[in-house]
Amino acid sequence: MKAFLSTRIFIFFISCLVICQNGFAQKSKPLSEQQQIEFDKSFINANKEKLINNGDEAVKLFKTCLTLQPDNAAVNFMLSQLYTDKQLYEDAELYAKRAVSFDDNNTWYKKQLADVYRLRKKYKEAAPVYLKIAEADKDPSLEIEAAYMFVLAQDLKKAVKTLDNLEKHIGINEEIINQKEQIYLSQNKLKKAIKEIEKLINAFPNDPKFVGKLADVYMANNKVEKALELYGKVLKMDSTNGLAHFALADYYRSTNNSEKYYSSVKEGIRSKNVDVKSKLSAIVSFMSAKDFENHHDRSFELANIFIGANAGEPTAYMVLGDLYNQDRDFESARNEYLKSIAIEPASFMVWQQIVFCSSELRNNNYLKKDCETALSFFPNEAAFYVYHSIACIQLKQYDSAYNSAKKGIEIVTEPKELLEQLYSTLGDAAHYLKRYDACDSAFEAVLKIDANNAYALNNYAYFLSLRKVNLDKADEMSKHSLDIEPANSSYMDTYGWILYQKKDYINAKDYIEKSLKLTPNSAEVHEHLGDINYKLDHKDEAIKNWKRAKELGSSGEFLDKKIADEKLYE
Repeated sequence: MKAFLSTRIFIFFISCLVICQNGFAQKSKPLSEQQQIEFDKSFINANKEKLINNGDEAVKLFKTCLTLQPDNAAVNFMLSQLYTDKQLYEDAELYAKRAVSFDDNNTWYKKQLADVYRLRKKYKEAAPVYLKIAEADKDPSLEIEAAYMFVLAQDLKKAVKTLDNLEKHIGINEEIINQKEQIYLSQNKLKKAIKEIEKLINAFPNDPKFVGKLADVYMANNKVEKALELYGKVLKMDSTNGLAHFALADYYRSTNNSEKYYSSVKEGIRSKNVDVKSKLSAIVSFMSAKDFENHHDRSFELANIFIGANAGEPTAYMVLGDLYNQDRDFESARNEYLKSIAIEPASFMVWQQIVFCSSELRNNNYLKKDCETALSFFPNEAAFYVYHSIACIQLKQYDSAYNSAKKGIEIVTEPKELLEQLYSTLGDAAHYLKRYDACDSAFEAVLKIDANNAYALNNYAYFLSLRKVNLDKADEMSKHSLDIEPANSSYMDTYGWILYQKKDYINAKDYIEKSLKLTPNSAEVHEHLGDINYKLDHKDEAIKNWKRAKELGSSGEFLDKKIADEKLYE
């Protein structure tokens, strides 16, 4: 069956031929019939390659066209576009110039040339080209673009002239006047800048925005009385104008009028017509100004006003959460952060704060849950695996702790402290799961990274002592941990317990008692002391310590049996 071109491709080919024919509108060298066939074939294939983003092949085919007809404007235009896409702007400029020289009436070619000039930062050359296109197409936006090019070329006189001419054609326009105002201010021509803004005020007498704009200019140029008068006028027009309140707040702060400063900030934050970014900036600025009474309470008041005016804004709850955080009220802080995350669930910064609060609260159920949710959004964030695995250890969910630490190790790169913590937690979990080879390997990995990691030295030593293996190595590691942290009661208990396993009961008792002086309510240390006293034939002291361990919540495997039988079981 004979195949037919689809309608879409057929139309594309026709369009290409039309462009091609437009290219022939110039006084080009006539082509023979065979040359014309070759040209058309190369031109159409070049456009096909361009359409599928095969730029190199398109360039090659268009250049074939130029060997046949070098003064074809359309081909030069296409090449300029392709070189622009490849960011080869010098070549793009060359072909754009050629296209315009061969067809000076085509605004598309001129627009390409102007854009390339802009990309090459040839602003002086770009500006007049934009003006010509604007005149031909009656496009005001291109006149504004031309003015901007004159500004970048430091030809401010022509920039103003361009904008003045445009204003004559289209009337008073905010964008045009804003550009002229900025030009005059950059030249320190304050009166001319003011005159421009006054034109906006006269044209739009019911819009307080322009009165406020003029007030800002007066304030920036130390015309304080005039500025204050205009801000007052703005607030008469609109008492809820937040920008005016914030402008006044800046002034009152500079004059150390703390009460008016606070009042203005409060009104600005309460306003519904100010963007959240401006409100946040005002609150942060206020919080850093701790030089007047009731600063703490007023900070909380502003945060609550912020929430009242912007209940759907996650940042508002973050601010209140941060205030609670500073007060170390981590429960309240976490609650506010959770309100923020309910609006914007994938905020990494807020999840960091939530996890921090749960950690500070020592609430492992919170911590586990928070890390699991955070990891659903940020599965490659190693810190969340660290906290999650620690929480699971504390909850005695050792399988979860092991798996979480293992996943964290697979993705962590820096900092090394995270990797050390993950390996340490993996070692802890592996011990309780009785995966002793994995336990030892994990702690060896930590000590390979940092031979002075006291936590790893202690836990590794303690676990070896519980298994009653490699006691000399355990003794050495435990001593080293105490050299690093000599006042750590847990490390003292570990060393005492190693001495116990080595049957050095007198010295073992000494270290255990030192540990107990620092942590008198440790159930585990009381039980250890009871075991040592029993070995030393201090049976009454042994029973007394075992009972105290029971009162403090010890869950030792044989504790109840030791108390009942008044006998040591191991």
